[in-house]
Amino acid sequence: MQAEARMIINPAVKRIARPTAWKLALLGGFVTQLLLIVFVTVIGLQQLGVTTDNLNKVVDVHMRNQELTKTMVTAARERTLTMLILTQVDDPFDQDALMMQFYNQGGRFATARLALLEQPLNTRERELIAEQGRLTSLAVPIQNEIIDLIAAGRSAEAGEMVIKQAIPIQNQVMVALSQLDAETHRVSTAASNQARAEHGVARWWIYLLSGAALLLGLLVATVVFYFSARISREREQLATHDTLTGLPNRMLFKDRLEQSLIRAKRHQTLVGVMFIDLDRFKRVNDTLGHAIGDLLICEVARRLRQTVRADDIVARLGGDEFVVVINDVVALTPILQGVEKMLGVVIEPYTLDGREIFSSCSIGVSVYPNDGATSVDLLKHADTAMYHAKNNGRNRFQLYDTAMNAMAEERLQLETDLHHAQERGELVFHYQPQLNLESGRIHAVEALIRWQHPDKGLLAPAAFLSMLEETGGIVSVGRQLLLAACQQTARWQAAGFTDLNVAVNLSGREFWHDTLIANVSDALAQSGLPAHALQLELTEGIFMEDVDAAVDRIRALKALGIAVSVDDFGTGYSSLAHLKRFPLDVLKIDRYFVKDLPNAPANEALIRSILALCKGLGLGTVAEGIETRAQLESLRKLGCQIVQGYFISRPVPADQIIALLGRDWLQAFDLAA
Repeated sequence: MQAEARMIINPAVKRIARPTAWKLALLGGFVTQLLLIVFVTVIGLQQLGVTTDNLNKVVDVHMRNQELTKTMVTAARERTLTMLILTQVDDPFDQDALMMQFYNQGGRFATARLALLEQPLNTRERELIAEQGRLTSLAVPIQNEIIDLIAAGRSAEAGEMVIKQAIPIQNQVMVALSQLDAETHRVSTAASNQARAEHGVARWWIYLLSGAALLLGLLVATVVFYFSARISREREQLATHDTLTGLPNRMLFKDRLEQSLIRAKRHQTLVGVMFIDLDRFKRVNDTLGHAIGDLLICEVARRLRQTVRADDIVARLGGDEFVVVINDVVALTPILQGVEKMLGVVIEPYTLDGREIFSSCSIGVSVYPNDGATSVDLLKHADTAMYHAKNNGRNRFQLYDTAMNAMAEERLQLETDLHHAQERGELVFHYQPQLNLESGRIHAVEALIRWQHPDKGLLAPAAFLSMLEETGGIVSVGRQLLLAACQQTARWQAAGFTDLNVAVNLSGREFWHDTLIANVSDALAQSGLPAHALQLELTEGIFMEDVDAAVDRIRALKALGIAVSVDDFGTGYSSLAHLKRFPLDVLKIDRYFVKDLPNAPANEALIRSILALCKGLGLGTVAEGIETRAQLESLRKLGCQIVQGYFISRPVPADQIIALLGRDWLQAFDLAA
């Protein structure tokens, strides 16, 4: 059953409650894409830089080498041709001009060669330049000798020397230069091809990485669109459904109820609206924790959903409040049958986290069109009827009645007034004496809370105590009034009534509150009241919420030295086995057993049994609800020692107690005999 309760939790809520993983995935995708783009850019720029360097090298080095090599080839060829022409020219002026060309060509050759030697060259190029230099060193003396012969007018000899010596050696120089030119051309072509290849590689990497970035971008975009659509759906789910149970929330419920009313108006059918509130759910949260409370809410939601038809509506409005709408019925009977089923399934025991828990609910019912024509009116009236069901004893349903509105408004005003009652000092204690029939003296007083309302006068606890418990204000009010009761009793003891005790009632919320032990200890310390003079009264229902924990808490209270009594014994859920486990001091016999005395033999037998039981367990007893002398006489004959009721005294303010403490009650009632 616990697993089933967990399974009802909305899966969409689970997904959106843990968005970290996909957010990190998206962030990682964006970062990866950004890094990839940066990487593509860096690689591209790097490759472009390498390509640029290679191209610059081709232009600045290899093309320069080719140019210088060609210059050397051209200069050498022209120098040889000029030298040959010189041998054929007799005009001195022409010879001077050709001689100038010869030397200029030699200068061009030497300048180009020196420049080429300063350029980056491979081994083969340097070998060819060295070979050219060696051959040129052989050709230069021959050329110089030919020039000298021409200058001496011996052109025929010079011409013969050109043909036989200068041209052959110069041809070898030209061969070396041609090889050098071919080598520089080869190196330049290879460098150009390499630059072209590297540029292709860079372009390939850029295309590849750009494509990868594009694909990753498409993937990230797809993921973004997917999760955006899912988030949109989940946000819509969150906006329209309860996050814990997955049931429609208030907004979606109202929309569906409006549609149901439109359909019912068209078909002239009835619509039943049931406002459901779990009874004493806050005690579950306070005693067992909110985790168990959530499991209980989920299990109740599951049971309600399984109880109604598929086209009916089950919604959670928040906290422990549910609404069920039964659609399209032609009579009230199906609605009432549905209510009975809901009461039955909710009250079945729950096993949550290894604990068996019992819960019930109060249901208010309004019917369209009898109790309202709009969704707002129907929901309001069902809520009003639910409060009446809760105030009338819980675990029941209540049909709406128009007279409830006035009562609801009065309750709302009372809640508002109660909010200010504590700060105005309107919540006070009245004290009802408990008479010892053996001594004839007041044995103790029970402190009973009252509200001195400025307009309504003195109000009993039934009018406001449940509101205090619902709001949680009972804890702070109880703490202040406990201190006030202890201080007042300490003053009575100081006035001479040293044996007087005080009994203070504890609500369930006070009993289970974490500060209970500290509050009681502080009240005793601040008031100076002896611990044995304080008695805390508990109802049976408090024990049954968690028997083991209740036993531990009572023991902690008794460790302070105070007494603990159980109120209204015999009317609740206690068994003798439980009674044996609780370390109690006093049992209070409920007025239900006293009211028919002495004319109810069965009641006398029950009271006699309770007294015998208490005597065997070593417990004191107090019979409450004494309203007649006959009841008092009967209880005295049965052996009941302590009695309390209107016949002795109604609860009175503290300043009227002194007069009661000093009376001899046996004489006053003529019971001395």
